[in-house]
Amino acid sequence: MKYLNLSRRNFLKKSSFSFLGAGILGNKTLINTGSPDDDSPPKIKEYRTLGRTGFKVSDIGCGPVEIPHENMLKYLIRSGINLIDTSAFYENGNNERMVGKAIKDFKRESLFINTKIIVRKDDTKENIVEKVRTSLDRLQTSYIDGLMLGIVNSSEEVKNEKFHEAMEQLKQEGRVKYCGVACHGSSWTEDYEESMEEVLFSALDDSRYDLLLLVYNFVQKEMGENILKVCRTKNVGTLAMKTEPFGGSFLEVLEHVEEVEREGTELNEYWKTLYNKYLDRQELARPFLEKYSLQNDQAIRDASIRFILDNPDMNSVLITFRDYQSAEEYINLSGSRLTETDQAIMNFYLENFAALYCRHACGICESACPHHIPVNTIMRYNHYFMAQHRQKYGMQMYNELKGGTPDNLCATCQGYCEKACPYDVHIRGLLTMAHRNLSLNKIKYT
Repeated sequence: MKYLNLSRRNFLKKSSFSFLGAGILGNKTLINTGSPDDDSPPKIKEYRTLGRTGFKVSDIGCGPVEIPHENMLKYLIRSGINLIDTSAFYENGNNERMVGKAIKDFKRESLFINTKIIVRKDDTKENIVEKVRTSLDRLQTSYIDGLMLGIVNSSEEVKNEKFHEAMEQLKQEGRVKYCGVACHGSSWTEDYEESMEEVLFSALDDSRYDLLLLVYNFVQKEMGENILKVCRTKNVGTLAMKTEPFGGSFLEVLEHVEEVEREGTELNEYWKTLYNKYLDRQELARPFLEKYSLQNDQAIRDASIRFILDNPDMNSVLITFRDYQSAEEYINLSGSRLTETDQAIMNFYLENFAALYCRHACGICESACPHHIPVNTIMRYNHYFMAQHRQKYGMQMYNELKGGTPDNLCATCQGYCEKACPYDVHIRGLLTMAHRNLSLNKIKYT
């Protein structure tokens, strides 16, 4: 049975809304990893005070560099980016090593280096100090500007006294300047039931934290805005992650439908309904695309970043840089603000495609799942895979995930998560596609 005629299929593939399948297309496209042709990079135009640290950081900050080579990071620093975020657990420490190689050519005091460690319940003060010293060795620096608790799931972790004892010692030694916390919401694999807002409010109630790294974008904004207001009153520095909510998924459905057609098998009713619903919405996009002359996904990407830059309470937007061309495009957004066109584009996406974005740090649906699937965490890993093009990292994290995984459970489930979701997100479909990406095992949707 043919579920999509050729003209509609071709429109879908060629329209700017193919951003919904950017993860697939990105895997098949060669990325220019060479040096830029122009030796004069674009420049950062705005710097913001990072809370009580007093450090003036670039409004566009550097998250993980997808091309793990110091020349890319050097290029970004020459462009004026002075906030570099890394982690002990990115590429098994290799991201910190890359940062260490790059920053040797620059004045150390001109850069704000932020890294993250994971602290376990049974870690001692000495264990934690040793973790930080290991990061210092990899970074080839005598001090770290911001040291964050990474992947925090609960208020209990925020109040870990061993961590704070270690931070006090490291600050006295001059090894760490400021303390922070990064939170994506509860992972659910440890039976935590707190939202990102609850966890970070606990950190804000604790006067020992100087910096917060939080999920914030134009779709998932309510929790972030509540947190940012309190950060302003307490003069706590703020960094944004998961800034571009749409990074691929619909063309995965298209790809599967084509595969089913080739096999001559039947698509079940859930997938027929989901597929046809978004196909219709894609076709309704034609007048909108023509009105704003949208040729690719750059417009929604730029609007997503300008949405965050428009909020004075957010000090810096962390970007995962993939190549020199996109680096220039992101840097050129520095100092910009939302336009009427940006707002129109965001409104259109919210109205038509918000059900394709599982809200990071939400976790509302997880308690309804009889299989105890950590929805929030799995969708975060798929976001790394598709939107940030960090395929290896997403797959590694998924392989190490504790708790249940979708396998074929979600494809045949009655949809308890979807019934619990206040945003009408098609979670079953997104979870099964996430498993397909992250495990490289194709789930049968029939």
